Amino acid sequence: MRQLITDALVVTGDGVTDSYRGDVLIDGDRITHLGQVPASAADDVDRKIDAGGRVLAPGFVDTHNHGALGGTRLGDHGIPLSCEMALRGGVTKRICGVDGLSPAPVPPDQRGEYAMQLAPLDGSISSSGGDSLSDSDDPAGGAEWTWSSTREFLGWHQGRSVTDMGLHLGHSAVRRVVMGNLDRTADDQQIRDMAEVVRREAPWCLGLSTGLVYNPAVYSDQREITALVRAFNEVKSGALYPHLRSESDDIEDALNEVITAATDGGGGYCSEHTKIAGRRNWDRYEQVVGRLDDAAGCVPTMGNMYPYTAGSTTADALFPPEVRSGTRAEFMARLSDTDVREFAFQKIYGDGAGWDNFVAFCGGLEGIQIAGVLDGVGDEFLGKRFSDVVLAAGVTDMTSIEAHDAVCDFFLHNRGEVSIISHYGNEATVERFFRRSNMAICTDGLMPGPGQKPHPRLLGAFPKALRMARELGVPLVEIVYRMTALPCEFMGLPSPVLRPGADASLVLFDWDRVTEHNSYTDPMVHPEGIDAVWVHGELVHSDGRIHAPKVFGGRHLLTPPTPT
Repeated sequence: MRQLITDALVVTGDGVTDSYRGDVLIDGDRITHLGQVPASAADDVDRKIDAGGRVLAPGFVDTHNHGALGGTRLGDHGIPLSCEMALRGGVTKRICGVDGLSPAPVPPDQRGEYAMQLAPLDGSISSSGGDSLSDSDDPAGGAEWTWSSTREFLGWHQGRSVTDMGLHLGHSAVRRVVMGNLDRTADDQQIRDMAEVVRREAPWCLGLSTGLVYNPAVYSDQREITALVRAFNEVKSGALYPHLRSESDDIEDALNEVITAATDGGGGYCSEHTKIAGRRNWDRYEQVVGRLDDAAGCVPTMGNMYPYTAGSTTADALFPPEVRSGTRAEFMARLSDTDVREFAFQKIYGDGAGWDNFVAFCGGLEGIQIAGVLDGVGDEFLGKRFSDVVLAAGVTDMTSIEAHDAVCDFFLHNRGEVSIISHYGNEATVERFFRRSNMAICTDGLMPGPGQKPHPRLLGAFPKALRMARELGVPLVEIVYRMTALPCEFMGLPSPVLRPGADASLVLFDWDRVTEHNSYTDPMVHPEGIDAVWVHGELVHSDGRIHAPKVFGGRHLLTPPTPT
């Protein structure tokens, strides 16, 4: 198909070239003319769109996304859920396998266990798993996982995405292959075994992610992380993409841990979903960015962020790591034990050193909103706070053991399939991080579905970032670069910069009116001003409508191995 876009404000994405008015001709999946389109070339086009001075730019890159599993399920508009959410924000490339929780590798006998762990974050590929009252031994549909390796997962995923997708290799997934979900430090042989898994899986991945608040990576040490970064970079160049062990009280030590691992391991470093959590830590901005800037003098660095004062994750993170080890059934059983509940209570409300205490840095249960529950069980509390759960149990003292019991009971009643929105931040810190010139954007989007009221960042992150840039005076050329070419350059992906011969994955947006309209209580309201999106030349979103293609042609994003 040949398509002509006229009178566009072209922003190439290179971060240098000034925007200019011009026309763009697309033939198939490529841009053939940019700026001046000869009349002879514009004859007999199949589609003509008048941009009317709106911005035409490369499609955006969501640098931290949770849509590789449940996001493949079809939504109401005939395309996968993750793709619909992406397109409404102008995103044409998604990076998954984040927080150390890639969908592969996974041993066959751990598929059910791992599927249950990932369900609150990444959803389920089953039409019934993860969101029903079933008492099945496989509630998250792990039996439908037909893959063990990353290569096999990508084979399963092919044809299940409209947008392009790349994967990081997850540290927790690697550790599960060798050690399961054990609460212990790896010995030398186990580290060697994990390094061998990394070398085997790395060709199909972009970098190494870790989530040092999630099982089982939470039980690792710096020596292990360094060895795995080094193993990855023996195969190909790749950065470390960590969820820090602490984004609150111990953030500086946590930064030192992973930056040292990245540097000693020979990889780059990405500051993932950059933030500072907890009121008592907001004044540590200068120390944090100072350490990030120091790292930039040693290795390639980039940051990403969603421009919100709250995050979102699985409610597993509310409980101390010692409680969460072993199988999912063992975790649930521990939370039913009075002595274990007392131990967890003391860790949360007493001496909580050594782990990222969500209750503490959110200012108590009032700061933790319920974003996902087991469908048909906890629905009445969707969008409410855990303090509302406690009050419904007849308890008024939010720091009492009785309040803690109410939280545990709610978690168990929902089979652990609870996701949360953690209100920890302030606008001033968000704005300061947002102004950094090497800060890319992400949604960190958890997939919507039955029993879900997700974080508004899923739909709002990119439109909000554009609005903020406009209002704060961040140049259009700069913010488009940070949403497009910057992350591609950092990850070693082909340049998305607009030029003749470039891939025609594009977004058309109105710089003067683009904005988010959703909120924490009404997160599924569509944004305004993202007017059209093309993926490889196919117009898949325009004027607020999704156009489902006959074939889901999203491509897998891969980088070449290091030459030998």
